[in-house]
Amino acid sequence: MRAETAASSAGIRVCDHPECALGGEHRAPKSPHSLREYFWFCLDHVREYNAAWNFCAGMTQDEMDTAIRDDVVWGRPTWPLGMMGARGLNATRGFDDPLGVFEAGEEAAERHRREQAQRQAMRGPNGHHYRALQLKPPVSLTALKARYKELAKRLHPDLNGGDKDAEERLKEINAAYAALKKVAIQNS
Repeated sequence: MRAETAASSAGIRVCDHPECALGGEHRAPKSPHSLREYFWFCLDHVREYNAAWNFCAGMTQDEMDTAIRDDVVWGRPTWPLGMMGARGLNATRGFDDPLGVFEAGEEAAERHRREQAQRQAMRGPNGHHYRALQLKPPVSLTALKARYKELAKRLHPDLNGGDKDAEERLKEINAAYAALKKVAIQNS
């Protein structure tokens, strides 16, 4: 009792182990349910306490599994990858794959053939016509007409106050429409 009084009067925390008068420099949680409340022990008694510590004492197997799962993600909510309402999700794969990295054999081959044909058409004799109308091949006659009408209305000289640049652009649009209209009719 005398050592305890001397230690406490000197401002040193006393070991919480019964019958120990040494300084309590090492903390240990009181229980798994109160991890922020501590016992203060000397080195020998904290080692003894830690050796006997069992966080899962009194828990069922399901409670232990839940505690482990929560600790893995630091107690934060989780969900399957790509399932948080992201736009453009692929219904079969459950995630967006704009580059086609995860496409299966025939699906990837078909996509590659379409892209190859599109690149070839853009490099071909009508490539500048597609670029003028800001379209990518293949284009249906209906889509071609819709795009032409949109650009013709926007670039018409009456709406642009006689702007020469708009007039030249409209001439380019007219020539591109005429050339691509022939291609669209041949392909349909």
